[in-house]
Amino acid sequence: MGRVRIVEDDRDQRELRGMLMEAKGHQVVETDAEAEVVVMDLRIPTLADGLERIRAIKNSASAPKLVVLSGAVSELRGTAEEQMVDAILEKPCPSGKLLQTVAALLLLAMTLLGQTPDVNRHAPILYQRADTVGTDNDIPLAMYAEWNATEQSLTYTVIFSNEDGGTSTRDLMARWGRATDIEYVYKVWLDDTGKAVRREVQGAGHKDVAFTGPFEGDRPVLRPVTRNNMVAGAVEKSGRRFDVAPMLVDLSEHSREYVMDQKPETWKMMGEELRREGKLRPYGVVRGEDISDPANYAYAEFRSTQKDGGRVAVGYALPGGRRVQMSHLGKAGNTVERSGWMRLATELPPGTTIQNLGAVVFACYGQGSCVVEKVSFVDVKGQRRQVEWDGPREIPAGEIWLTRLK
Repeated sequence: MGRVRIVEDDRDQRELRGMLMEAKGHQVVETDAEAEVVVMDLRIPTLADGLERIRAIKNSASAPKLVVLSGAVSELRGTAEEQMVDAILEKPCPSGKLLQTVAALLLLAMTLLGQTPDVNRHAPILYQRADTVGTDNDIPLAMYAEWNATEQSLTYTVIFSNEDGGTSTRDLMARWGRATDIEYVYKVWLDDTGKAVRREVQGAGHKDVAFTGPFEGDRPVLRPVTRNNMVAGAVEKSGRRFDVAPMLVDLSEHSREYVMDQKPETWKMMGEELRREGKLRPYGVVRGEDISDPANYAYAEFRSTQKDGGRVAVGYALPGGRRVQMSHLGKAGNTVERSGWMRLATELPPGTTIQNLGAVVFACYGQGSCVVEKVSFVDVKGQRRQVEWDGPREIPAGEIWLTRLK
């Protein structure tokens, strides 16, 4: 959480954005000098006033991160002031997108101020898994790091394009909402100078194993050693080398798939690998663990706590209102027992759009209950809409709750 300044000449809009920031735990401050991030309109009240304000903010001693939120962003394009701005958002802008942008800039500001460590210093270097050398299968696409200030640790996680062992493609889509493999690979504990005092990797069998090398400087050199991308030290450095710059992220209000949203090319490369490996089938055809085109799926992001054996799933009423399609495909093992933020994918008939989806269904299976706390969005073919959900709502096992898209 951080200090945010709202610069807006419309009082109602200024107060609404301030309330939004405070609801997320940020402190709304009154001066630019106090702020780590400034969110400002462009015309305040004129374009010339806005451009002057941008220059003043970025040339000040504190130089906070700057977000321009305006319905006239085209007037900023091509100006010298455009290069001074850290993020540009066009009105109308979803609240979630504004909050995501502010959170990302706060993390960057904290890093520059020394409140979070340099994530590049300890970022893993990866070599290609031995059985994939010469191919583009199961390769690292992105990396992110999470900072735990309490224990002074950095955890590095890699998004691989797929996994050839472990969870099937069908089950990955139902339980995780993607066919990539997202695996924690390395964790390092730091002293006050940023030096490593303890290191671990996620080894075979998902076991945390002490890591003693090899290194390049402070960076561990790793290689996946199982078909579901568990790692060990890269003693043999064959195949491609992946030196991926990590993103520092805060996933307290997002699923892990949020990181893929920040790098849209990862979704494209996921689909390309599925096609290359013949893992795509026609819609409505049952063929082992294959799936249909990922563009045929609806993706729901929500937070749920499963209690006493409850298992959650999500579904949608299809056009015509007589059928409901569920994420778990009738397979009990594909209902989800873990708690927290999650993204589940539900296969829909080709051509289905978000505009013609009917009710959204949250169902609880097993025993106990499922407490659906927040619902961020439903995404179909890149179109996102929020859900009418005034949760948290506790759904007993054996019951379903219906709601609608906003």
